[in-house]
Amino acid sequence: MVDPVAAKGKRRERKREQTASHLAATAFRLFETHGYNMVSMELIADEADVAKATLYNYFPVKEALLAHCFREDIAAGMVERAATLAAFKTFESRMNYLLCESAVWHTARKAYLPHYLRYLTSQARYGEETPCEGNANSGSRQILTLMFEAAQHSGEVDNRQTAAQIAWNFEYLLFGAITAWLNDPSVDLTQRFLAAFDLAMHGIANTPRTKPPTSSVTGAKNDD
Repeated sequence: MVDPVAAKGKRRERKREQTASHLAATAFRLFETHGYNMVSMELIADEADVAKATLYNYFPVKEALLAHCFREDIAAGMVERAATLAAFKTFESRMNYLLCESAVWHTARKAYLPHYLRYLTSQARYGEETPCEGNANSGSRQILTLMFEAAQHSGEVDNRQTAAQIAWNFEYLLFGAITAWLNDPSVDLTQRFLAAFDLAMHGIANTPRTKPPTSSVTGAKNDD
C-alpha cells in the first residue's frame, strides 16, 4: 500500500528539483547571452517568471545557480561516459580518461570558473548550504568518492583514509591545477590534471630506504 504522506513528500521534492533546474537553466542562458557580470538576480527572476523571493529561497547568491547548473551538467556527462569508463580495466586508466574529459569540460567553461571555484571554496570553508543544493561540492566530489571507493574495494587504492577523505584532498589538487591554468594560459590543463593524479597515486617520496641511516655515534665507534 502506498503511503500518501510519503508520496506527497516525493512529489513536493520532485517539484522543488524541477523548479531549481528551471531557475539554473534560465540563469545560465542569460549568462551566455549577456555575460555573467551583467546578469542580476532580479533579471533571472523576471526571465524565469518567479518572484524574487522565490529565487532567493532556492539560490541566495548568483554563484549558487551556476554551481547547480554545473552539477547537473557533470552528472549528465557521467551518464554519457558510463559505458566508456566501464570498458577500462583499471582504476588508473579510468581516472586518466575521466581527467582528460574533465579538462575539455573546464576549458569550455573557462569564463565561469573563477566564480564557480570561489563559490565551492567558500562553501567548503564555511559549511554554508542552500536549501536546494545540499552539498555544493556534490557533483565532482560524489563522483570522485565513488571512484575511489570502488578502487579501495578492488585493492588498487589504500584504505587507511575513507574514500570521501581522499576525494576531498584530491579535489583540492585539481583546484590547484585549475588555478595555475587560469593564471597562466600557457599551462596545459590536461597535463596538470594528470600530474595531480600521479601525485595522489604515487606520492612525491623517493623509494623508501631499506636500512636506517647510520648514526654519527655508531660511525665514530666503527672508526675506532
